[in-house]
Amino acid sequence: MKTSIFSSLIFILLLATSCVAKAQNQKTTTLSDQTKVVFNVIDEKILEGAYTIIKGEDKVVLRGVYKNNVRIGNWYAFNDDGNVFLRYNYDLKKLLVLDTTSINRLKVDVISNDLDVKEKASIPIPITSIDQYISLLGTELKRMVKTENKNAEGVLEADLITNIDKNGKASYQAKYTADGINVTKRLNINEKGFDFDWIPATYKGEIYASTFSVKAKIDFTEKGGIKQRFIWVY
Repeated sequence: MKTSIFSSLIFILLLATSCVAKAQNQKTTTLSDQTKVVFNVIDEKILEGAYTIIKGEDKVVLRGVYKNNVRIGNWYAFNDDGNVFLRYNYDLKKLLVLDTTSINRLKVDVISNDLDVKEKASIPIPITSIDQYISLLGTELKRMVKTENKNAEGVLEADLITNIDKNGKASYQAKYTADGINVTKRLNINEKGFDFDWIPATYKGEIYASTFSVKAKIDFTEKGGIKQRFIWVY
């Protein structure tokens, strides 16, 4: 009798597991820079399970897991060379690994009149690689410039900037010089399937507003069969 009950319970658990698995639906979308997002949803809209951003055929840019639309556990971001840029654990709310070589190429400013805060606060970091950051912001800048001047050509050197307020909300802009004129453009980063998630600047448990800037070259030269490239300037 006990064996029969136990067998029935196992069957019910297996059936329930099977139903959950069947309810999870894998989807794919493409971001503006042509990287591909592979994710899983339940009820057609709730992120649940593995989430991966892939560049080209098989180069992983970002990898992690969602549970009921919330990021959980370890998330990994990878540089274009395949090395780990960062590992962040959402359960612990802790940055576990960071590529300091890449970070040292950036310009970061914590906004405070307190010298201790400016010097000792943790810096803001996007939970994605800097290569992906440049690729998405550079794609949007290139789109905006080409909209205004479809004959734009050559290479444009620009500062790709993120302003993070004291609530951790980010806004994006680009600054560059064209024909001797300093230009600032607000970038609307609104990707379907991906949002930048930022670790804000903090000091002694308090969040501080900050700016995060990367110099990059945007190539407007159209070459058949060659994907657009965005190059770090450092």
